[in-house]
Amino acid sequence: MSDNRHNNIKDNSNVNPMEIVIILWITTFITMLGIGLIAPLMSIYAKELGASNFEIGLIFGSFAIARTIAQIPIGSLSDKYGKKIFILIGTFFCGVFTLMYAFVSSVIGLLFVRIFNGAFSSFITPVAGAYVATIAPREKLGEYMGIFGSAIGLGFAMGPLIGGFLAEWYGIRTPFYFCGALAFLAFLVSYFKLKNVVVNKDGKYEYISDCVVKGNSSNKELISFEFLENKYFLISYIINTSYMAITAGIIGYLAVYASNYNIGVAYVGFLIASTNLVMGALQRKFGKIYDKLGNPIIYIGLIIGALGVYGLSISHSFINMFLSLIIMALGGAMYVPAINALAMKEIPHHKKGGAMGFFTTSLNIGMFIGAVVLGFVADYVGLSNMYKFSAMISFMVCVGAYIAMRGKK
Repeated sequence: MSDNRHNNIKDNSNVNPMEIVIILWITTFITMLGIGLIAPLMSIYAKELGASNFEIGLIFGSFAIARTIAQIPIGSLSDKYGKKIFILIGTFFCGVFTLMYAFVSSVIGLLFVRIFNGAFSSFITPVAGAYVATIAPREKLGEYMGIFGSAIGLGFAMGPLIGGFLAEWYGIRTPFYFCGALAFLAFLVSYFKLKNVVVNKDGKYEYISDCVVKGNSSNKELISFEFLENKYFLISYIINTSYMAITAGIIGYLAVYASNYNIGVAYVGFLIASTNLVMGALQRKFGKIYDKLGNPIIYIGLIIGALGVYGLSISHSFINMFLSLIIMALGGAMYVPAINALAMKEIPHHKKGGAMGFFTTSLNIGMFIGAVVLGFVADYVGLSNMYKFSAMISFMVCVGAYIAMRGKK
């Protein structure tokens, strides 16, 4: 049976794709809320266990490294065996290892738990993103990716605020119990509400109730660089890596920069939360605009973001920093759903899991490059000039993107 409005759907007359997206949104939001809730507390918790600054760096970095290594093969496997089983495994074991944070008694124990938590987190977000990209009508891909992206932004925005409150009033281990419970809640929502999707080579798909699909993809490679052969995927990957590098440099050193002007850590947390809230709240709207306007929304988003970064470089007060970061968030809300949609637009449906798993490595690689390279730049020219340098790089990325994609709708 076929539906003319959604010509990728096979035997799905009783299923509304937006209902599936909402379930994936809830699961992703709960997961990201947990990750965002824990991250700001990890350095304090590690210090209580006797970690050095170098060991704290390893604990933070291990999460991203484990996530990067795992998410490419997991994305490919989800194309073969279905998305639901990996989301279930990810949410369940994220709950288990999040609870284990509260029971570790050594730095090495914390490091191992962090590694496993990072690895299993890769079972959730990239796979859920690929699911959304698979079922989204082509003419609404930007809107659907914007909805999905808002779950990530809002989760990260609310997490630090809730985590700080729980830690201050109920003890440093309380957020781990709370996050573990959230992960198990995400598991239950996915188990009872989420359908699986079977994708054929011709791009048609159908929903099924089984948790596991019996090898519906002929792709036997767990790690493949074939996606880089697609021009728009490659351009999107390079642009997103650069964007995330700049973002990592801004957020990573914001507390130090703000302290130079007597702005406390609590206010910095508010600045970061506000930035993520604006990005999360506006992504669906700008996703719809991308569906109508196409690539120009990417260029506009990069330019507005660069203006916000430059404004931050000359900000000496809380209000000025707040306004600059809001401008930056506005640009990000334009850019993020557009670049995700562009990356997935020409990928066959039966390979979107592998493609999304590969594409999201650009986040981790960009964050690592940004933290290291921009930190090096800051040591030599100062934080203010480092932000100016970041704004210049953002403008250059925008120009490069325009040259690479000009003339293309």
